[in-house]
Amino acid sequence: MTTGCFMLVLVACWLLALGVWMIWHVYAQVREMRTFTQPTAQVIHPDQPTGDDLAALRAKLAAFGNSIDARTADKLELTVVDLNHLLSAQEPVNRLKDIAKVEEITDVVKVKVALALNGVPFSGERLYLNGFITVRPEIKSDSGLVLLTRSVEVPDKTLPPGFSGSYLQANHLDGLALDEVRKDNRLKSLLTQITSTRCEPGKVVLEYTPQVKPATPGK
Repeated sequence: MTTGCFMLVLVACWLLALGVWMIWHVYAQVREMRTFTQPTAQVIHPDQPTGDDLAALRAKLAAFGNSIDARTADKLELTVVDLNHLLSAQEPVNRLKDIAKVEEITDVVKVKVALALNGVPFSGERLYLNGFITVRPEIKSDSGLVLLTRSVEVPDKTLPPGFSGSYLQANHLDGLALDEVRKDNRLKSLLTQITSTRCEPGKVVLEYTPQVKPATPGK
């Protein structure tokens, strides 16, 4: 066997071994996910706000946005009911209405979820994370308002530390809730101008304080 043929055989064997390892790794992950997921999604019952409910909520949101535009200090308080009305009826976040619902707000926001995860590749299998995710709104200098995932819980199930760690790091719920919002230039601008946020019992508080420009020397 020539040196060239030997190298080709060696590379082929390496690729085969890599492929076998990847397949084994994927199947191991799926087997692990089956221990804390279900084959069907739990039912999420969206709120059914009235027209007056939505009009009042939208007016409150618009007033806060107008304050930001006018560079006037203001505060927006959103209750559990407000957030669920947004999830059930306000585009684009209403695409989450069948998979997420706010349960309570303490120092974090607890969200009931029914999130689909991929099972065996190309099989069409779906596994559902039926449980609760807690998030905490925070302000980042580059992206403005974000929802940081703080915990993932499935009742009566133990989640592997590797899954929990990667899920918290990936911050999926923030993307599901806000990625489409950030595609709207005006909404993205408002999110990036909010100056502080916090959770209080029963509500999320967003605040806007105009930034005072430093005085020019000599004036």
